[in-house]
Amino acid sequence: MKIVVRSSEADVMVLPVRLMDALGLQDGDLVQARVDHQALRLARLGRFLELRGALADDEEFDRAMDLLDKAWEIWSPPFSV
Repeated sequence: MKIVVRSSEADVMVLPVRLMDALGLQDGDLVQARVDHQALRLARLGRFLELRGALADDEEFDRAMDLLDKAWEIWSPPFSV
């Protein structure tokens, strides 16, 4: 599959319907995009971030989120994947 890439200042990624279907994404899904060795990796955030509303004033949750974010920054999948 080939797609055309265009630049934009908006934090919005437009994907073809067949690619969204293959990834199990729907319009409005929140994803985190990372570049890893010239591969674009998308991680769905929506369901996990729903916890944020319930735990808005929880300092331990904030610390856990920071720890997870730092771990995500340094993690890379094994080359066999």
